[in-house]
Amino acid sequence: PQCLVLTGPPSSRPALVDLVTCFTKSLSLMMCANVVTSSPSPSVVEEASSDSHVTWLNQRKVKSFYRGVVAAELRSGVNMLLQGAGLGRMKPNVLLMGFKKDWCSDTPQAAHSYIGILHDAFDLQYGVCMLRMREGLDVSRPSQSHVNPGFDGGPEGISTISAPSCIQTSTTSTVSIEAEPQPRTVFQKKQGKKTIDVYWLSDDGGLTLLLPYLLTRRKRWARCKVRVFVGGEMDQKEKQREEVLALIKKFRLGFHDVEVLPDIYQNPQPANVHQFENMVSRFRLDSNPKQDSGPPRQQEEPWMITNQDLERNKAKSLRQIRLNEVLQDYSREAALIVM
Repeated sequence: PQCLVLTGPPSSRPALVDLVTCFTKSLSLMMCANVVTSSPSPSVVEEASSDSHVTWLNQRKVKSFYRGVVAAELRSGVNMLLQGAGLGRMKPNVLLMGFKKDWCSDTPQAAHSYIGILHDAFDLQYGVCMLRMREGLDVSRPSQSHVNPGFDGGPEGISTISAPSCIQTSTTSTVSIEAEPQPRTVFQKKQGKKTIDVYWLSDDGGLTLLLPYLLTRRKRWARCKVRVFVGGEMDQKEKQREEVLALIKKFRLGFHDVEVLPDIYQNPQPANVHQFENMVSRFRLDSNPKQDSGPPRQQEEPWMITNQDLERNKAKSLRQIRLNEVLQDYSREAALIVM
């Protein structure tokens, strides 16, 4: 993987920098990207391209390029980077970014723009990874008081990574967020005999399996055991397990622990469905037939969810809610979850 990493100023998201360093490890391209949202002026351009960011990376012994751009909004700035980063064959093919932890409290426009970045990356043939950690990634300011309910009830932190057509989640212990020049993160610590849980739920081209493999090639993660979870049917469990093992052997990845999850297709608990409905309620479009403002309003506010949208995606939503329950059951103690 040749990685374009949306770090902002690299010092503000050290965990994201450290994770990607584990993947690239001086062998492949890493480029930390920063979008400064402002109208262009000499002082703003200077801020975006400041040498202090490269100095920080060098102090941390991270082999990475740095690229800063100025744009009117985040999405257009990221699009500039996606299309313009790299030179010749030294061109990124994987976009890494942090999970938008404040999507419930931030403006709907901001969430819509964030999701637009994912679509832009897919359209430009990038693989996409998203890192999610319980305490958030941004150490440049105090963390938000809002905690995503998906994390409640567990001592471990959870992070998220996403491959070309799926989203991966990874669980880690707490990251230090003291205001020190070089904060240590969980990705710099020896992990010992923990597990890296891989949920390989669709054929995404292999990034979901490749990244854990690269991670276990590093000394700090070498003792971790990789467990691969796949969805399957109860009556064909053993056959499906053998098929996945044969594929992993063909990839020469060396993973031996494969578990078929027949209960992944069950219906989720009603309480969790209700929780999901509450979480998206502020994005719901009030479909009162007496009002004619439905379609025009949705054109102005494309992030609003109609009843038809909910119904069309019902099966997919229920499966994702169920998947969250499975994660809580199987992977609460994992060092990292990749999905």
